[in-house]
Amino acid sequence: MNLKTLKQLLEINKRQKLFDKILEKLKNFSNLKYIDFQTFEISEGIIPVIFITKSFNVNKLKYVKLFIGAQHNEYNGLFGILNFLILIQKQKINIDELIDKDQMLIFLPLMNPYGFLNPSANNKSGYYLKNGTNLNRYWRRTFAPKYQDFNDDHNEYPLPEHTKLVKKLMHQYWENEDIAIYILDFHETSLLQRSLIELSQNLNKESFTYKFDYFLKEYIILNIIKLHNIPYYHKPLFKKCSPNANHTHIQLSMKQLDTVYEKLLEYISNNYNKLPFYFVYSEKSKEYCKKLANIVYNYLKDKNILWGTYYPSFDHHHKDHGCIVKMSDATIRLKVYSMELESQKQFFDIFKEIEKSKIDPNYFGNKLRLINLSLELVVESIKEMIKIF
Repeated sequence: MNLKTLKQLLEINKRQKLFDKILEKLKNFSNLKYIDFQTFEISEGIIPVIFITKSFNVNKLKYVKLFIGAQHNEYNGLFGILNFLILIQKQKINIDELIDKDQMLIFLPLMNPYGFLNPSANNKSGYYLKNGTNLNRYWRRTFAPKYQDFNDDHNEYPLPEHTKLVKKLMHQYWENEDIAIYILDFHETSLLQRSLIELSQNLNKESFTYKFDYFLKEYIILNIIKLHNIPYYHKPLFKKCSPNANHTHIQLSMKQLDTVYEKLLEYISNNYNKLPFYFVYSEKSKEYCKKLANIVYNYLKDKNILWGTYYPSFDHHHKDHGCIVKMSDATIRLKVYSMELESQKQFFDIFKEIEKSKIDPNYFGNKLRLINLSLELVVESIKEMIKIF
């Protein structure tokens, strides 16, 4: 991303101009070999789609790989996909070598046009759909309607046009069960940073009484323990104090906990200015996602881009809702492997970001550096996922 684009993102009254510019860029890619561009108009705006394939004949395809961006006000997927396509355009990626003749790539870089065009305080800076709901809660109902254990799937709302459009686009490939379908959904989260800060401020102070009230806090501490080979003997490491508790406590000795806290602070210092991230998988996509995450992580960690981790990926067991990842385990279709890539949130509150940009002389330089790290992660993930079968 360049400075001009970042400034345009922050000029929320001019989002339509940026949106049109993005559509024009995507359209221009259709001049390239094997690339087809289409747009689909729904009541909430225009959804652009890019197809890359050597054949649209469903009987000649063995693999369909779907990349989804900007379900929310999270633009790593959108601009990462654009960067990937620009590399093809500049012939820095040889598309003939990258895609096999029996593989189709589908890119949906901007799934929530209403949120993109209308960021406001009422819709969490463009996070939600027009009706105030989360698009990433409808996928299980869309692709696995016979599933019995719907939980946080917005059951009280009709399916949005967005997910119905994707189902329609995927229909002929979905119906041919010999075709393996891989889905990578790009997201951003502020919880990685916030959890690190909260742990650094309170874990040592509260010690054994500290409440691990979110899975990422457990993940961060387990990551520290694994990276530094800190032994622990009580299992499970994190345990509820009662069956109905909404939190856990850590089962370590005082000396062990002191060591973990010391290494936590060291970890925060060593990974300052690096990009926090993780991949998430379903049971079906577990082996594929772990392989993908390890390849991407091992490549980018040598470039000093990503924060250090023992776990580049982990199971999406922490939440039961209708997201794309949980969809693959809910459907009876066998060859569907859905995954998610999370990295640092850039525009949690667009209005605070606008104010920061006005008073912090280093704002644009720091923000662009972090955004471009996340885009490099997206591009590398796309490149590697295309290669892996």
